[in-house]
Formats: sequence, C-alpha cells, structure tokens
Amino acid sequence: MTNQDFIYAICGFYKESRKLMVNPGDYNIWRGVSHSISSQSEDLFALFIAEKLNDPSLEFIVDQTMSYKTPGKKSVQFRPDLAIVKDGVLTHSIDLKMDMGYKRRYFETPEFKKEENKFKTFRKQTFESITYNSNDTKKELKVSPSIKNQIVVISEKNEGKSSNRTDMIEAINMMDWVSIYYLSGNVHPNNYKNELPRVNDIQFERLINDIKELA
Repeated sequence: MTNQDFIYAICGFYKESRKLMVNPGDYNIWRGVSHSISSQSEDLFALFIAEKLNDPSLEFIVDQTMSYKTPGKKSVQFRPDLAIVKDGVLTHSIDLKMDMGYKRRYFETPEFKKEENKFKTFRKQTFESITYNSNDTKKELKVSPSIKNQIVVISEKNEGKSSNRTDMIEAINMMDWVSIYYLSGNVHPNNYKNELPRVNDIQFERLINDIKELA
C-alpha cells in the first residue's frame, strides 16, 4: 500500500459514510450526518504500518483499552488507536486523528497535559504494570522507556487558522515525549467535490522512520 493508496482509501471511506447502511426500499429515507469512519481508518492504518514494518515479531493492537497503575494511586485507563507490542513490550502508542477539528490548539488543553503526565510516567518507568484483557485473559505488558505519544493527523485542514497548526508543531517539537505528523493537505478528504488531497510524502517518511527507530 502506497502513501497515496492510504489517503485515497480514506477519501473513499468518507464518500461511503454518507450513504445509508440499509436498503431504504421504496421509503423516503436519507441521512444527514455521515457515519463515523474512525474504526475503518484505524484498521487501515494498522495494516499500512504493518506492511511498512514487515516484521512478524510485532503485534499490532487496534483500539484496545489498557490500564496502568502507579504506586499508591488508582489504575488509569487509556486506549491507543494503535499499540505496537514486541516480545511483551509496548513500544508504540499512536493516536490517529482525522483532523484537529475541535482540538485546534490541543497542545494547550488539560487533556494534552494528562497525556504528558502519562507518557512521562511510562518513560521514567514509575508505574507498577500495564494490563489489558483479551478473550477473558488478563495480559500484562512492559513499556519501552523510549515510548512516545505519536499523534498522526490525516488532514491538516479543518484547523481554523493555519497558525493553530504551526504553533502546535513548534510547541511539540520542543518536547521529547510526543511527535505529530500531518499526512495530507490542500483539501480535506471529506470534501463534497470529490477533490483529492495532496499527499505529504515527507511526513509519511518521517513517521515510518520514527516508528522504526523506536521499535
């Protein structure tokens, strides 16, 4: 799967999301708000990354709730859109966003601060365990001390002022626990003129190189 294949497939998901999921028959039924394409996009992204890494020793876990516990505190749940595990070690936690939308200045939000605290805990190894349930079996993971919060944004559009994105990139570039990548531009994949976005190949290359470096 090429970078272009990936972005164009996302465009296709958006186009199909406008349709009813059932045959309306002879009834006048139509949809206003489109279906969410988040789950489809996460699955496709996992496949895209798996193909690029091409490493049978890796486990790719999509949208799985996990929890971690620090001494003297309650367990905290988190759910990476894509977690990559190697030999029982969580090496990557990737957050896939279609665009920044309502989180145009995400780096200034309390949610972002919570993510910072979580990843600093992981990197400092000051937690007791990370666990998740699979087929009624409790699984436990270790965490790589070099793990980062990798934020992958499908489109740089729907960001409001362009300075929102440049400010966020500038702020995140000063941090060692988080990285951000914008994979397409020019037009949003969800546009009703069926225009195709510009594929940001340099960002794709940076993403894959960073993932390989952390593996």
